[in-house]
Amino acid sequence: MRLLVSPFLVVPFWLAAQTAQAVTVIAAEVPPYVIRSQQGAPSGMAIEVLEEAARRLREPLTIELMPLARALSQARYRPDTLLLPPVRNPQREHQFLWVAPLLEEAFVLASHRDHHPAPLTRRELPTLALGVMRGSYGQSLSQPLPKGREEAVTEEISNASKLAMGRIQGWAVAWNTARYTQQQAGLPLADLVRGETLQQTAIYLAAHPDFSPREAARWRQAIEGMRQDGSLARILRQYDYQAP
Repeated sequence: MRLLVSPFLVVPFWLAAQTAQAVTVIAAEVPPYVIRSQQGAPSGMAIEVLEEAARRLREPLTIELMPLARALSQARYRPDTLLLPPVRNPQREHQFLWVAPLLEEAFVLASHRDHHPAPLTRRELPTLALGVMRGSYGQSLSQPLPKGREEAVTEEISNASKLAMGRIQGWAVAWNTARYTQQQAGLPLADLVRGETLQQTAIYLAAHPDFSPREAARWRQAIEGMRQDGSLARILRQYDYQAP
């Protein structure tokens, strides 16, 4: 007896084969790399770079936006996910697969010209209050430094406001984040004084350790292609990016 297969049973399997599964991206809210929009999808330097890479790879994306500390935790336990925009350091080295560097950044000590007009150095910290964002790389760099006290917040915009009011005298932060946040807080960019560089490093696209090496290589090649043809630099310029 011949087995007849209904076309209505075949179509769903055909559609499933033709429909690409979206790649999940865990995006930590760290402006200007990842910016929460009042309406619609998140934006930011790292988001736009990844979206352009996804367009070249013809990969749909699902972006999950969350605070930095939660994003780092989630990405360690969820296979097949990408992560934006972590800094690569010895403590995180084995927690993630490091797919590709996106841009160079300088983590600095920033101050306010009305309260500390000279560039701030680490030697002055024992008498000062230092602001950091909880879970950030700036906080990890500040931890071994002697300081009067450390004040941790969940959003960098709080540090910009506290610095302007003199409630903290220093701010350990990525320089481009400080500049962007200062303006978002409605504060003059000229009031921000760049002090000593704590470390120069790279902002990365990372992934869960079990992320497919083959897929990671595809993303790496796409981003490298953007670097070579100048499109990555063009995206960064839109955000007034300052290289270290």
